[in-house]
Amino acid sequence: MKKLIAFCDLAYTGAGMSSNAFPYAVGIIASHLKKKFADEIDVELFKYPDDFTKYLEKNTPKFICFTNYSWTFDLSHEFAKQIKKKHPGTISIFGGPNYPIELDEQKKFLLAYPGIDFYVKGEGEVALTNLYENLKAFSFNAESLKKEKLKLGNCHYISDNELIVGPNLERILDLGDTPSPYLTGLLDKFFDKHLIPGIQTSRGCPFKCSFCQEGKDYFTKICKYSLERIISEIDYIAERVKNPNLYILDSNFGMYKQDIEVAKHINKVRQKEGWPKYLETALGKSKKVMEVITILEGGLSASVATQSTDPEVLENVKRRNVPEETAIEIINHADQTSGNSFAEMILCLPGDTRDRHFKSMFDMIDKGANVVRSHQLLMLPDSEMYTKAYRSKFGLETRFRLQPNCFQNYKLYGEEFACAEIDELCVSNNTMTHEGYLEGRFLNLTVEIFYNNGVFKEYINFLEKYNIKASSLVKRVNEEVSQSNLKTLYDAFIKENKTSLWRSREELEKYIKAPGNIKLFKEQNLRPNEQLTYRAMAFFSKMQDLHTVVLKASKELLEEKSALNSESESFLSELTRFSLLRKNNLLSLDETKTEKFAYDFTKNDSPFTYSKNKSFEINFSHTVEQKKVILNYIETFGGKAAGNLGAMLSRSPVNSFYRNIEIVN
Repeated sequence: MKKLIAFCDLAYTGAGMSSNAFPYAVGIIASHLKKKFADEIDVELFKYPDDFTKYLEKNTPKFICFTNYSWTFDLSHEFAKQIKKKHPGTISIFGGPNYPIELDEQKKFLLAYPGIDFYVKGEGEVALTNLYENLKAFSFNAESLKKEKLKLGNCHYISDNELIVGPNLERILDLGDTPSPYLTGLLDKFFDKHLIPGIQTSRGCPFKCSFCQEGKDYFTKICKYSLERIISEIDYIAERVKNPNLYILDSNFGMYKQDIEVAKHINKVRQKEGWPKYLETALGKSKKVMEVITILEGGLSASVATQSTDPEVLENVKRRNVPEETAIEIINHADQTSGNSFAEMILCLPGDTRDRHFKSMFDMIDKGANVVRSHQLLMLPDSEMYTKAYRSKFGLETRFRLQPNCFQNYKLYGEEFACAEIDELCVSNNTMTHEGYLEGRFLNLTVEIFYNNGVFKEYINFLEKYNIKASSLVKRVNEEVSQSNLKTLYDAFIKENKTSLWRSREELEKYIKAPGNIKLFKEQNLRPNEQLTYRAMAFFSKMQDLHTVVLKASKELLEEKSALNSESESFLSELTRFSLLRKNNLLSLDETKTEKFAYDFTKNDSPFTYSKNKSFEINFSHTVEQKKVILNYIETFGGKAAGNLGAMLSRSPVNSFYRNIEIVN
């Protein structure tokens, strides 16, 4: 009789999906194991906890393999504990990057989480195969194997309170040795409207960033899947997909020759099938990426992952950004090819200050990046930054918080249990105070609301004609919002940033898992992603107030340049009316209006050229295709709650939601 093996990459589903990617990583591992032991095993993959629960009520797998990412660890471990309580002989194996690199921390981790029998660190295909073969020699008795204290490649476990660490296996050079989980049908069950398929074309990263788990020597070598396999996977997905997007799971897509051919084939499929609408990936840190951006014709954002523009901060985190002129070239290229340029920053990096962070944000705004998004500095266990020495060197002060929407009660074998994911993030260091950190968060929200995705691009273009920088408008808006109708929104945002932080992981876990608390958090919609959620609240509910602030700030900046006159005031007044008709109440999909304007806002040249004794009648309405895409996104991300809408806005070009404009006379 074949042994049952379950592979789990679980996601919370209570308030939208905490992770809406296909379980590709476990698919690869399962596919490799199935190839080696096809006659001995039956494998099943799981993403949704409810599906996994139903399976467990009818089956008792011999092995269960869980991914360990920061957004799924406690969910997986709580399931593992419940399973082992009911079936002690079931072997639980964890693997993934959410695991410390220091030996004493590894031991502490495995002792703290007794639901884990074995931990696979690094690539898992060969390691899991070896572990299976060794367990087979012990009649699949995990405790018997542990007593022998065998040192198995890439495998860690506890035996008699001792940490047993196997040797590091060499990276896999021939990725084609593992069959595709798509082409073998292992991932067929996940083609639904909620999950986004993902493919990997290469593994590894040549960069050394101290905040990233791939910044270690282990990941330096780049290995690739064959072009034939990648093309076959894309075609296979295109025939079955129900979601408009595609993930490319590489660390530096677009840096290598093969990526060009991959992009060409994806665009060929796009032209034929209308899928994928958009691609999400981490682009390489090279001007070579401009070619794939061009090929994909607006379907791929030009990502310039900057983190900071300050030389000292970059040196502290061993970060090598693309040269400034290259970054500008990539951003401009994206604009010219109807793409979307994207710059990512991190708040509170070692050596960062309030002013340095502000400057980094403004630098990327003035370089023309269409999205400048700042993330908080998460302490990833498998990174150099997580180590005690690194924390001490830079005076990193951290706090703990519930990960947005990653907490829920589940039931298995008739017993209810609570699950909650907890992040550790840096909130000050020896150069940035906690107050400076909060001011940085305030600015980050302003940039999200008033700048990203060109929400007020028309105003920025107009002000630039008077040599007023985009950053000047953002800075002035950031100063104005506290005196506007948006004050309550911003106050609530900062309050949430303060109250969501705990000094102790243990105390936070005890609190959230206390009876009734998760239910309370769900009912009151507590702990969504605050930056994206408050952006969505502003975008969908306060568009009139946003325009009031931008109009006031624009007039003040023009007045300071002695450029505010009857003509510019008239234009700004008309522009505000035009902009609101396109962007207000965007989820009212059947709303249609036609109004007259003194200016033809469909033109891109001088705003005054098309205003001489003439009026323009413009129609505002969503197209049939827009309605279809918007409704699809709402379904994918779980409905119209602010947190779900925030996630939706972060994954799609915002201007695709604006009403279509058409001159009717």
